[in-house]
Amino acid sequence: MHSTKHLLFAIVIFFLTPSLWAQWQWSNPAPQGNDLWNVAFAPGGGSGWAVGGAGVILKTLDGGASWQPQESGHEDFFRGVDVIDAQTAWVVGDNGVVLKTTNGGMSWQQQSSGTTAGINVIHALSASTAAFVGDAGMLHTTTDGGQTWVPRSTGTQSNLNSVFFTSPTNGIAVGGGKTILRTTNSGAAWTSIWMAGMTFDLIGVTFVDAQNGWAVGTGGRVLRSTDGGQSWQSSNSGTTSDLNRVIFTDTQNGWAAGESGTLLRSTNGGTSWSTLNSGTVNGLEGLASDGTNIVAVGVFGDILRSTNGTTFSMVTGGSRRTLNAVSAAVPASAWAVGSDGEIIATQSGGQYWQQVSSGTTEALFAIDNINGSTVVACGNGGVIVRSTSGGQSWSAVSSGVSVSLNGIDLLDNGVGYIVGSSGRILKTTNGGAGWFSIASGTLQPLYGVHFTDPDHGTVVGAAGTIISTTNGGNSWSTQQGWTQDALFSVIRDGQDGMICGDAGTVIYTDDGGNAWTTLAPPTTVALFRVTHPAAAEYATVGEDGVIMRTSDNGQSWVREISHAMYTCYGADAHGGTVYVVGDFGLGLRNTTYPYPVELLSFTARREGLCVRLDWETVREEEHLGFMLERKDGSGWRDAAFFPSVGFGGGTYQWRDCDVATAARSYRLRIIGIAGDVSYGPEIQVAGTNAAAAFSVEAWPQPAPGDLHVRLHAGEADAVLTVVDALGRIEYRRELSDNTHDAEFAIPAGVFTCSGMHLLVLQNAHAFVVRPIMVAK
Repeated sequence: MHSTKHLLFAIVIFFLTPSLWAQWQWSNPAPQGNDLWNVAFAPGGGSGWAVGGAGVILKTLDGGASWQPQESGHEDFFRGVDVIDAQTAWVVGDNGVVLKTTNGGMSWQQQSSGTTAGINVIHALSASTAAFVGDAGMLHTTTDGGQTWVPRSTGTQSNLNSVFFTSPTNGIAVGGGKTILRTTNSGAAWTSIWMAGMTFDLIGVTFVDAQNGWAVGTGGRVLRSTDGGQSWQSSNSGTTSDLNRVIFTDTQNGWAAGESGTLLRSTNGGTSWSTLNSGTVNGLEGLASDGTNIVAVGVFGDILRSTNGTTFSMVTGGSRRTLNAVSAAVPASAWAVGSDGEIIATQSGGQYWQQVSSGTTEALFAIDNINGSTVVACGNGGVIVRSTSGGQSWSAVSSGVSVSLNGIDLLDNGVGYIVGSSGRILKTTNGGAGWFSIASGTLQPLYGVHFTDPDHGTVVGAAGTIISTTNGGNSWSTQQGWTQDALFSVIRDGQDGMICGDAGTVIYTDDGGNAWTTLAPPTTVALFRVTHPAAAEYATVGEDGVIMRTSDNGQSWVREISHAMYTCYGADAHGGTVYVVGDFGLGLRNTTYPYPVELLSFTARREGLCVRLDWETVREEEHLGFMLERKDGSGWRDAAFFPSVGFGGGTYQWRDCDVATAARSYRLRIIGIAGDVSYGPEIQVAGTNAAAAFSVEAWPQPAPGDLHVRLHAGEADAVLTVVDALGRIEYRRELSDNTHDAEFAIPAGVFTCSGMHLLVLQNAHAFVVRPIMVAK
């Protein structure tokens, strides 16, 4: 979309709850598309978690029928999860990561695992007693809820893939190299169990009581023990596919899941197995039951569920085809294109997508729109398709060429450009209804194009190619980008511009391209698209789910937690939302870029029969004002409007005296001058007198060592956290009754780096954010 259509917004810093740190949200597939590696349920209930690639944690409350993401603060690959009850669970994964929640996943606290090796599985007997296993024979146990993890000698260097304890003393671990280990002393010592003729690796193990257990592994192997793991017998599974997980709900009824979508069921204790129709050919890595439902999870985000143990249906929904590009329009429309002529569209700001017939099976590589009504896409073999109905129906348009068409830019007046292989450039003057070729002066493949107006534009391509025009493409001149890397995307905003490309290449101009400066984002992966959601702010996307963000025209960069493990190819920003698309149907959305307000605090407290609300901002850009909303039994209602105090921000106050003693919730509707709307966090005030003062102080600044903190957290439960620039929690302290008013030191070792961090004090009634500087 042409740059003048981009609304200019400032950045918001909202650190109220862990979910607000999760800036990027999956919108396709739903609930997400990363590989899922394990799943577990609380005993006797529908609460459970699934975990997988790029730090993804999903939670269900209805036995796996629906799932919601929870913020982990990590992008490590999570491989194991075990659940004690609806509030308590552990997650483990690569790089020695161990997380635990005691509040149903509202927050996850990292524990010191004592290792940086990969952890494959965790098994918990209680909220205090658990064990995990991993690479090179690693096995650690805890009896204090994970405050300390004790390494145990297993006597093997084989990778351990699964562990199960039938009691605090008796356990079985299995793994590669024909490994079966048994302990009878809580893991202090392990005995290797020999099985004649065993030539395969074991991947999963489970028990239903102290005696009856099953293990599965490579080549479709299934073993059973009836003596607590002292001896094992083989049974015929009927498949040669690797089996990754096995569960039994009693001594007779069990299920196994594995590669190529393999699902098996036994009703006779594993003596024989029948094959079930999973409906997928993707590998299934995790398997669990809540006592009523059976859930299997696997690669590409597959979640399968059965309510009768025999028939499974796919819970995960949405397109899985690779998406190459996305284009957005106000108020909440966007279109994405990809392989096999795929087009998906949203009218809900990316919350929901639906497939639309494009009329072609050729891969589509680029898309743009004019005011949300005319939409044009182009792709392989010179294909161009066009819609004049907002993307509802499409028709083919002749391009006159057969080369790959890789990039497109449309302007409001109907002028547009397409670039492609062999230096091809096409131009339209009627909104894409007809196209004609213009000379580019190069034979290099061209990938990206962007115009600031009908005359001035820039095109980029292979081998560092940058060409520009000042006369609507009648002639082109070469610009020097000082790189030979392929350049995939360009965006211009007046004299400013940014280009991204292979090997982490990013270059910037502030003089219309006469000079390009090489920038240094901290990545070496290919970056395929750059978008420009706000003044001085750019985001680039690329391989391995990388999303790099700058708020100062590229002088400094932050890698955002995308929770995506696949390549991102396309990005666009409009109408308050940034969209990203990529491999295997990847679709992400982010609504935190465009908030016009940097909100430092928002508090509510009672004063007699009234509620006093205070909030403070430090920046309000393109901001019309706040609508304070109040929630009662009938939903959210407007309470009062407050015009913006201006760009520099300020303080606001209002008393709500129409509440008597009732409990109420409040939030801010943030209204931009263009009519765009976003919402601040929700806070609550209790029906009785809630906290009075609510504040936090910190010194020295900057802190060369320990940071001293003085706080008053009122009378309600509160939490103090320290967050780094990437949104990761470095420190968390839950405040008990005797620490609501306190002064203490946060150790210097808490801070992972120098620079700005955030000190966040919050409870149900208020939150306060204080920036702090650390000098290590």
